[in-house]
Amino acid sequence: MRKRQKRGWKSFAVVLVAMALVAAACGDDEGSTTTAAPGATTAAPGTDAPAATGLEAVCAAGQDEGTFTYWATIEPDNFARIIEPFQARYPGIEIEFLSIREEDGSAQILTAIAAGQPIEPDLLYGSQDGLFPIISRDLIDPDYDWTGVGADPSMIHETNMIRLFAVGLGIAYNTNLGTPADLPATWEELVDTKYKANLVVDPRGNPFDLLAIAWGEADTLDYVQRLADTVEPIVIRGGTAGMTEVLSGGALMTSSGRADSNAELQSDGAPIDMHYMDVVPIRILFNGLVKDAAHPNAAACFAGWLATDEGAAAFEAVEFKANVYPPAGVPDTAQLVFVDSADDAENANATGQLIQGIIAPDFES
Repeated sequence: MRKRQKRGWKSFAVVLVAMALVAAACGDDEGSTTTAAPGATTAAPGTDAPAATGLEAVCAAGQDEGTFTYWATIEPDNFARIIEPFQARYPGIEIEFLSIREEDGSAQILTAIAAGQPIEPDLLYGSQDGLFPIISRDLIDPDYDWTGVGADPSMIHETNMIRLFAVGLGIAYNTNLGTPADLPATWEELVDTKYKANLVVDPRGNPFDLLAIAWGEADTLDYVQRLADTVEPIVIRGGTAGMTEVLSGGALMTSSGRADSNAELQSDGAPIDMHYMDVVPIRILFNGLVKDAAHPNAAACFAGWLATDEGAAAFEAVEFKANVYPPAGVPDTAQLVFVDSADDAENANATGQLIQGIIAPDFES
């Protein structure tokens, strides 16, 4: 049975600034301004135009704020391309962007708090496990009404983070070397001598660590040991590196295939495709508004825009990560597993370390 998603739940800085004037503030004749809450209305003074609602109202208030700070694991050049349509639609909002791993960002925030300094970002990108130190300390705004910016409730996680994308993980194979009929239908069927030395695995345990959420630690470690003994896999660190090895003909398939990397390679004409089996690990990332953020409307405008069809398409066109759940191509009968709680994160992380000891005991992460 599928695990259902709950209600919607390198490091260097670069500043990306929209090159337009801040939009005129809404207020009285003396120029006073107002800040709109999600779903509030804003109308131009002295006009009969309909008042803005939802996302447009929040974005109007965001343009009064003028700027916000966003931390995310996105390459700066890619981010510049993603936000082009946003800048065109909301020219008064500037984005101060830091490209940083979610784990490193969490550590920096906790260091700042310990030093008595304010939290710098208004908006954070990450998963429940990567941002667990932030989430567990109630540093994500628990009350912001994302439905007020028009977000589908299914995108909103119980931690009040709004979904940005969902990526399916599994077998990626060279279509010049095999067809789906040559591949296992289940993970158990992968433990077969016919796949000996024809499978690439990641030494860090991806995605077997996520399978542990469904199977438990003991059964997962037993499975990985049998797989290692039977198949004698090729050990290559990194999902993209493993897929590159497959494309070069070094192996039929890799167990650390990613739907986003697969889509990017296919866009270049590479002979590769994803193959999902009975259990499908999924990587889900969200945007979270920092509690007591200095620029909540500007940040919520951007996060809300990313959840629209236009924003999701702009993100997917650059990052190849779709905001669709379940991910496209996943069988209806598959069990979906992903980190959805602190227990899930702890289970996956602990099992991943033990898996590494089986697959690549000499590997240093």
